[in-house]
Formats: sequence, C-alpha cells, structure tokens
Amino acid sequence: MIAIARSEFIRIWRPSFRYGGIGLMAGFAALISVFIFTSLEDSSATATTAAPGPGGAFATAAEIAEPGGFLIPLGTVSDLAGIVLLSLWAIAAASDYESGLIRVLVQAQPNRMKLLTGKIIALTGFTMLATWVTTLTVVLVARPLARLQGIPMDAWPTDAAQLILSGYFNFMVPGVVWGLIGLLIAVWTRSSGIAIASGIGYLLIVESLIGIVLPDIIDYLPGGTLGALAAGGTENLAWSAALGLTVAYGAAAAGAALLIFRQRDIIS
Repeated sequence: MIAIARSEFIRIWRPSFRYGGIGLMAGFAALISVFIFTSLEDSSATATTAAPGPGGAFATAAEIAEPGGFLIPLGTVSDLAGIVLLSLWAIAAASDYESGLIRVLVQAQPNRMKLLTGKIIALTGFTMLATWVTTLTVVLVARPLARLQGIPMDAWPTDAAQLILSGYFNFMVPGVVWGLIGLLIAVWTRSSGIAIASGIGYLLIVESLIGIVLPDIIDYLPGGTLGALAAGGTENLAWSAALGLTVAYGAAAAGAALLIFRQRDIIS
C-alpha cells in the first residue's frame, strides 16, 4: 500500500498540481483576505458591515480583532478551495482512463481496492499540504492587512497555535471530502470534464435552488455541511454535527468510488 501511495504521489507531484493547485488556492486565500479586511466600513474596532459573521464574505473589525480573528477568511476560502480540490482529484482519477494508463496500472496491481486506496492516500496527503499552505497564507497576510486597516492585534497571540491548528483542521477535512466527491464522479463517468462540471454545478446552482425551496435542509447538504465545518460551526449546525456529517459524506463517497472501481470493467 505504501509503495502504491508513493507511486501515485510522484505522479501527482507535477508542476500543474503544485503551482496550479496549491498556488491557486494560496492566491484565492490572499485575495479574499484583502477583500475581507478592506471591506470594513472604517478602521475602528467597532465598525461593522452589512453582512457580518465568520465564514461569510464580510466580518466586523471587532471580530477580526478577537483571538483567532485572523482566520476568518478561511471560511470564505473553503468553497473556492473545495472547487479546486474537487477538480484536482477528478483530474487525477479520470486522466488514467483518458490516457489509457488505467490498463497498465490494473495489470501491475490487480487488486483494485489497493490501487484506488493508494491513490486516495496520495491525494489526501497532497490536500493536507495544499490546505496547510493556504492556511499559512491567510495567517501571514493578516498582520500587514490589519496594520493597514488599523485593526488592533493585541488579542491575536492568545492561544494562537491552538487556533491555527483548529482552523487548519476545519479547513482541511472539508477539502478532503470535496476531493473524494470529485474522485467518485470521475471514477463513475471516467471524464474529468464531466466530474468538474457536475461538482461545480451542484455546489453553485443545485444547492442554491434547493435552499430556495427547502431552506431548512440546506445546512445538511454537502455544500452547507462542509461550509459549516470550515466556519467552525454555525447557528443552525454545530461544529460536532458538521464534523460528523462531513465524515459521513466522505466515507460514503470513498466507499462508492471503491465499489464502482472494483466492479466496473476496464475498457479504456
């Protein structure tokens, strides 16, 4: 299993994934941080915007000044990072079919469960690294932006390490689950394009439409649940419930992908 995961990681660790994936996520993190910090009405610690709250596109200066307030942009970055990771996992899975490499891989390792599990382990490792770099980007740009906006930072050192690790965990776990969803669609359709379009379409359109018709269940759908976990919990969905549902969605996606990969004939 270790050899399979190492082999998969070597293939994943190519410039398009390193710079196009990690670089894109870090770029989104920096851009969103700038937007959130500069969208405050003024530089006072009591100023508010029209849509406050962690995990939203806006926050109050008072919230940012609190311990761990420098991590507020992660809640907004989560959806964009989820799209990037879903796309990368889908490309990693579907490209084997599209290039015909899947035949060689299956011949070299007939145990398909081990083969796909090794890919999942490798992609999970990549996701952990990508989300860590993104988290550090948010942390590093927070201080100069706060100084620019005149936001007090005296409370930031309080439990900073613990809060950073907690924020990273809440950001990383949804990222892995978005990746597993992309992997499932790619294994099912054998097409990275269909997988990416389906995932993005669901996140941006389908859940929004469901939320209009059935607003009470929106927090329990994948997008709402993963977003709630990234925000550290919401009024409608506690952190523990969001974590449990997120793990359940991830386990279901991984299990379905393994079952499809094991049973389906390799014809491409």
